[in-house]
Amino acid sequence: MGKSTVAANLSAALAVLNKRVLQVGCDPKHDSTRLLLGGADMPTVLDYMRETPQEAQKLEDLVFEGYGGTACVEAGGPKPGIGCAGRGILSSFEVLKRVGLRASSFDIVLYDVLGDVVCGGFAVPLRKEYADAVFLVTSGEYMALYAANNILRGIRNFEDSVPRVAGIIFNRRGLFEEEERVFAFARATGLPVLASIPRDEVFSQAEKVGKTLAEAFPSSAPAGIFRELALYVKNLEKDRNLLHPANPLGDIELEALVLGRRERPCIKPFGTGSISRKISCAEPLSLSQENRPFAEIHMEIPETSSEKICPVISEAQSAEISSRTPTEEVSPSSQAKHLSRPLLCGCAFSGAVTATFQVNDAATVLHGPRSCTYITADALTRSFLLGDGRNITDKEKQVPGLLPTDMKEEDIIFGGLEKLENRIEKALLAGWQTVFVVSTCPGGIIGDDIKEAVSRAKVRFPGARVIPIPVEGVITGDFSAGMLEGRKRVADLIDPSVRPEKGLVNIIGERNFSSQEEKNFCIVEKLLQRLGYRVNCRFLKETDTLSLRSFKKAELNLLACTDPDTRAIQEYLSERFRLEFFELPFPVGFRESSIWVKALAARLLPGKDVSSLLQEQEKVYKAGIEKYVPNLSGKRVLLVSYTEDISWVLDTIRDLGMEILKVGFSVSTFRKELPDLLSDEGFPVERNYTDEMRAKDVRDLRPDLVLSSYVPSVPEGGVHYDTIPVSPQVGFLSGLELAKRWSTLLRLPVVEGWKYDGGDES
Repeated sequence: MGKSTVAANLSAALAVLNKRVLQVGCDPKHDSTRLLLGGADMPTVLDYMRETPQEAQKLEDLVFEGYGGTACVEAGGPKPGIGCAGRGILSSFEVLKRVGLRASSFDIVLYDVLGDVVCGGFAVPLRKEYADAVFLVTSGEYMALYAANNILRGIRNFEDSVPRVAGIIFNRRGLFEEEERVFAFARATGLPVLASIPRDEVFSQAEKVGKTLAEAFPSSAPAGIFRELALYVKNLEKDRNLLHPANPLGDIELEALVLGRRERPCIKPFGTGSISRKISCAEPLSLSQENRPFAEIHMEIPETSSEKICPVISEAQSAEISSRTPTEEVSPSSQAKHLSRPLLCGCAFSGAVTATFQVNDAATVLHGPRSCTYITADALTRSFLLGDGRNITDKEKQVPGLLPTDMKEEDIIFGGLEKLENRIEKALLAGWQTVFVVSTCPGGIIGDDIKEAVSRAKVRFPGARVIPIPVEGVITGDFSAGMLEGRKRVADLIDPSVRPEKGLVNIIGERNFSSQEEKNFCIVEKLLQRLGYRVNCRFLKETDTLSLRSFKKAELNLLACTDPDTRAIQEYLSERFRLEFFELPFPVGFRESSIWVKALAARLLPGKDVSSLLQEQEKVYKAGIEKYVPNLSGKRVLLVSYTEDISWVLDTIRDLGMEILKVGFSVSTFRKELPDLLSDEGFPVERNYTDEMRAKDVRDLRPDLVLSSYVPSVPEGGVHYDTIPVSPQVGFLSGLELAKRWSTLLRLPVVEGWKYDGGDES
């Protein structure tokens, strides 16, 4: 319908009026600005985004100067038949915003939008955050008018009570009765025809030299039409009363108006032989019928949906994912400091849900396909149920519900916001006072704006807390990124006006996937009670909205661990709420625990004597060690670890009278800046320690026990293997757990008896 030609010529006419104009081509053909650039092709935002790292992206690589000083941008699109071009528009706008392109730098920003509003991505420029006014370019052909009518439908979906349609630009094709059809459509929709552009050879001549009419043929009659249209746009800047509401026609009404067809022919469903009834424009149609294809009107397909809250509790084993983060090996000369990162594990959607799941009296609406819900719910139930082998009480089964929208193929094609809004509404009507809304990849790809759905829900339920978390599956990052974003949004529930009270502490950063965590919490809770303190809120573990609102009652915040994820949320909470943190994490082993208790007492209760507590714990620890010394004293140990944070293991080995033959630190993709803590320990230490080096040391050193971060798939014979706990028990008695295990292990034969039978092992 010639919209790009119209757009370029209008921009050129506006530039002649000394307007600062930015034209953004939003069509995958990326030909919108060609005439402004003398026929030259320009790089697109999407191609640039794919080929250039984010940190190297610059505004000047994307915006080019065209005729009259116009600024030109082409969004571009994926290769035909691959990917979602609509999502590409969304990504392009995000890139332009990130590199610093601002609409406020221009008098007029003109978006040249794809003629058919086919998905949420292409419709982005039509939304009120971008477009103040929408011009419809159409010819008198039926499909052109159909597209114009479809755009009106899209605008009506986006707009509130503010009119945003400027009118129709009639681009003639020279068809029979074309003018009558366009003006009839204009009258029926209540829109003015702002310009009637003739089919003139002057356009072809200008396009051959790659120029607009304002540059190539400024004295031509069509060039004068664009100057008049530019003046109208100039007036529109001052007078928004010139805009009109979107009033699209129904399909039947449009056909009757443009084609003169009063009724549709009979059709029959394939293979049934039954005849569908005729529908004429004289018959009243409901809104749902009006917007459905005719072939669907005669049949009703029942919609299958589950109204039940997806349970989070089922019998399964724990999946221990979090750990003391391994460290990345670096060359000795490297002095760069940075936090190590966990392995990429899961998507941001799962991470965010894992965070919101911990708020017991809040629901989480999962906007995505059923498969995303199932995978995430399965991971949560396996991780939080029966992790320590005990039975789950009824009280523990009272956990937040997961409420899926169950997006299906048609939702991904046509948009899933209506289904999302219905799910949020049902959650609020069911009594949930706090509802988190988390998005998956498909919702982000098709441009479903969950913030918009949440805004509408808040209008209908003004007292409810509905919190959007638009992580969009893997689009915004991995599991850790999603969990951080989820934790931030949960922190929105914290009341910043609450004042600290004596005797209360918060716990930050417990490992959500550790089967040991509840036991560790009980250990720390008992130590705090001995100091006269109790836990105010666990962020985030088995908490509720009341505890979160009262979060700032705590006098001090304790870190369960110091991995990068915990440090990230600590930094966020510190900056936002100005919180006080105790820097030492939960202690592991007798020595760390003694230091931790002394330091915490000095911080909270200056002058308090904790010697009786320490003596009591020392007595219990030594009694436990003495129990296992007869079985373990003199045993030789080879220790292989990912991390240097193993001082508690070394202490336990020494306290048991065992001999450390060597410590090897494995090659890893992680690193952690630590001092050389083991340089004076009296045993060899090797870094970049490989499986081959371990195998050789087992043969040469003949250890009784090999402790490793993992047991090799084919362990060397003649030696016992055990693993170093990735999430160890905290507190004074951590080493006793290891001693008990080793004592049992080393009393067993290295080779099981069945291997001596001489039979076929298979």
